[in-house]
Amino acid sequence: TVAAALAQAQINPNSALVGEKMRQEGGVKRFSISSSLSVQGSPLGMYDAKFIAAVQQCWNALLEEQRYSLDRVGKVVVDFRLTYDGRISDMKLVESDVGEIYSTICQLAITKPAPYESWPMDVRKMVGGNYRDVRFTFYY
Repeated sequence: TVAAALAQAQINPNSALVGEKMRQEGGVKRFSISSSLSVQGSPLGMYDAKFIAAVQQCWNALLEEQRYSLDRVGKVVVDFRLTYDGRISDMKLVESDVGEIYSTICQLAITKPAPYESWPMDVRKMVGGNYRDVRFTFYY
């Protein structure tokens, strides 16, 4: 199972961006999520870290339900809008080379936990608008 594989690799399944970089120079993360969000030590960074962790946790659970066995290699790129009240809109599949089922799982990993926590006032001030355009890349 996915949980067993993560445990064997001594990776915390509850941490954001679970995947580990390949050991080759220029390698990509395998079985991980990369986002356009900057997770830094700020109110916005803390919000983003929670958001990414929620998507990661949902993605792992959905893959577990599908009995994903690390047999598929590729990536899925999804663009969407995250609104100040935690809703997801304008989702668009930008790229996928893993097939329709695994692409749908990536989209569900983003939409299923929604609505997310509303932005605190300091985050709204930092963003300067009512939404953010976000890109997630899922690596299989």
